[in-house]
Amino acid sequence: MRAFTVTEMAVAQTKPVFESRLSVFRVRVNFVAPYRKCRFFYLDKGHLKSKTSFMHQIENIGSSWPNGTYFLKMSSGVVFARFDIYDGKVKVLYKDSPTTGKPYVVWLFFKK
Repeated sequence: MRAFTVTEMAVAQTKPVFESRLSVFRVRVNFVAPYRKCRFFYLDKGHLKSKTSFMHQIENIGSSWPNGTYFLKMSSGVVFARFDIYDGKVKVLYKDSPTTGKPYVVWLFFKK
C-alpha cells in the first residue's frame, strides 16, 4: 500500500472555484497585454454547461474584437481559457497550455 503525502492529497481534492469576472488579455507577437477595450469578461455557470454554450458567449461579447488570440485570466492569476477569434467567431478553443501541457480550467467545468 502506498502512502500519500499531504501535498498529493491536497492536489487530488482541489476543484476549480467558479469566478464570474475574468480579465481579458490579448496575445501579441512579442508580449501579452490586457485588452483595454474590454477589460473584464463576465460569465454565468449556465455558460459553462458545454463547449458550444461557452463559445457562443465568447462570440456574443467578442464579436467586435480584432482577430487574434486571447485568454481569460482568473483573479488568482491562473489562465481560465485561451481561444482564437477571427471575423467575430471563435475558431479555436485551446484545451492544453502550450507551455505547461496542462488543460485549461474551463475544460474542468464542461460536462462530460
